[in-house]
Amino acid sequence: MPSGAEHPGDSAAPGPTRTSTAHAEALSSKIKEQKVIVDELSNLKKNRKVYKQQQNSNIFFLEERTKMLSESKNKLDELRKDYQEVENSETTKVKTQSA
Repeated sequence: MPSGAEHPGDSAAPGPTRTSTAHAEALSSKIKEQKVIVDELSNLKKNRKVYKQQQNSNIFFLEERTKMLSESKNKLDELRKDYQEVENSETTKVKTQSA
């Protein structure tokens, strides 16, 4: 059996907690990525051009820097909110299982 294989009874936590932990890690990674985007847009000179990629395409459109910065900040806020909700739900589950 491969060394990374799971054995019955080896898991310290039930499946949903692992799933939410993986989700929290994915959100954390997206938050870091979004922070870089916000920082990059914040530090651009006023006259620099910004392009936004069309979803599911290789086409880019010219976009206003301030609009892109605002959208990026909003997305970062949403990601942080989602991350906080996942963290709170994990804390609640741990407290419920302990009791």
